[in-house]
Amino acid sequence: MTDKHTAALLRLLREGAAEEAFLGLGAPGPLVEDALEVRARLVAQSRREAALAALYETAGDLASLRDLEDVLQAIVRRARTLIGTDVAYLLLYDAERGDTYVRVTDGITTEAFKTGRLAVGTGLGGLVAETAQPYHTADYPNDARFAHSDYVDSVIKAEGLVAIQGVPLKSGDQVYGVLFVANRRVRPFAPEEVDLLISLANHAALAIENATLFEEVERAAAVHQRLTAVALEGGGTDGLASTLAEVLGGSVFVWDLHGRLLAKAGEAPTPASVPRGEVSGSRRLALDDDAGCVTPIAAGGERLGTLLLVRQRLDASDIHALERAAQVAALMLLSERTVAEAEQRLRGEVLDDLLGAPHRDLEGLRRRTALVGLDLDGGHVVLAARRSDGGGRRRVTDAASRYAARLGGLAGEYGGNTVVVLPAGKGAGEAARVLAAVLSSGAGRPVTVGGESAGPGAAALVEAHRDAARCLDVLFALDREGEGACRDELGIYGLLLSQAGRAELGRFVERTVGPLLAHDASRGSELARTVLTYFGCDGNLTRTAAALYVHVNTLYQRIDKVGTLLGDGWRHGDRALQVHLALKLHLTAG
Repeated sequence: MTDKHTAALLRLLREGAAEEAFLGLGAPGPLVEDALEVRARLVAQSRREAALAALYETAGDLASLRDLEDVLQAIVRRARTLIGTDVAYLLLYDAERGDTYVRVTDGITTEAFKTGRLAVGTGLGGLVAETAQPYHTADYPNDARFAHSDYVDSVIKAEGLVAIQGVPLKSGDQVYGVLFVANRRVRPFAPEEVDLLISLANHAALAIENATLFEEVERAAAVHQRLTAVALEGGGTDGLASTLAEVLGGSVFVWDLHGRLLAKAGEAPTPASVPRGEVSGSRRLALDDDAGCVTPIAAGGERLGTLLLVRQRLDASDIHALERAAQVAALMLLSERTVAEAEQRLRGEVLDDLLGAPHRDLEGLRRRTALVGLDLDGGHVVLAARRSDGGGRRRVTDAASRYAARLGGLAGEYGGNTVVVLPAGKGAGEAARVLAAVLSSGAGRPVTVGGESAGPGAAALVEAHRDAARCLDVLFALDREGEGACRDELGIYGLLLSQAGRAELGRFVERTVGPLLAHDASRGSELARTVLTYFGCDGNLTRTAAALYVHVNTLYQRIDKVGTLLGDGWRHGDRALQVHLALKLHLTAG
């Protein structure tokens, strides 16, 4: 009898019969229990094999299906089949709105469910999305663990769902959404079913991540293609900013290395606190109600400027697209700089020929000046500029070149100064003051400018340049740093700019303070400086001694020596005025 029961039990195991068939066989209890245990193991093994097959098929879907929607639909359908539930569905996180929405369903019948949205933290799905942990309930309508809402409960009730299991779609620390299976009756979920669902959810997260990366690459490539077209068509930074703002849907700002705004597109106001030249890598910014990302424009390790994108929300694809745009912007700025440097070299060479050897090849000079937009037959204003310390020449000349180009002139370095030649318009004095303000702003330090008007012809330009350079020296001698002026505005000091005037004034200086200057030259003394300081302090001996950093007794000795050289009346009346003026003229002429 036992052999007969054993054969019958083996047949039931081969057929995969239900548990009731084993119990109704009438076999001995221990034999039935062993058979049921074997049956349970076979069922578990079968489930594991089915699960592994499903995961294998899902992996194949990830490799073969290019459309994200197809991959997600296959995962949801497979989850419903393997877990054996009435429905399955998938919620994704919406970064723009900060909630979740139903993306894919299988077995769902109501339209309200298919188009539903769920706040993070609300209901079972909201809790899974918030905590990134799996949750399940055998009877959701009566489960008090979850934050119920009238909207969510009404949607679930209309669909008739009771038992729900949800697991997060997670890759690393990133939660993309929630994968659900659900029944329309009370039903528990076994641990192995939860594990299988988690594995499917991980595959879904991988599919979303791959699709997102692919979308980012495609988007960045499209942006790069559009911007490259702008660069090839000569759209410049204005075209780059407007195209990028159009593609990404925000506002775009382009600065050069010195923080000068080159281009802007979009409605956002220019942010005053955005880091510019010092930016060393892409960085997110909080700008009032908007988000921003600032990235450097660089090439070959050289920083050229800064690019800023401002919009309500930013994701990784926006940042990648911005970084692609920064590469194109670098090419644009390098190209513009190369062209500008070539033009500047040409203008500098023309300026050298014009001021250095104007008579060597007058016709050739006329042709070259015409190439840079300068008409030798017209009137001009010649301006000479520099900082008091002689530094920053490149920066001053660059700023002068940009200014001159806008006005149809030319600029370059000559004789230690930055020289600008402009078509006649403003008077020489006004032109010098305007240029001093422009260059001081561009250089970040006071820049002084001397100017002179020139008539037609190369010779007139050469003479005007000499006077402008001399005017610049006089301004420095008069402690008028950062100012601009021409000869006619220098008063009596303007006589120093003419040959005849310099000769006459030289004789005046010699007659008035010659002995004093000779004493300083032969003895290495500072009597001339002492007298100028004395007049500058309104004859106050205490203030004069302090300004010279000498004791009052030492000052008395110097004053007595000056009296010996110039006569006792040098400190009073018209004689004092002549001495003061003569020393000032000597200083400016030196």
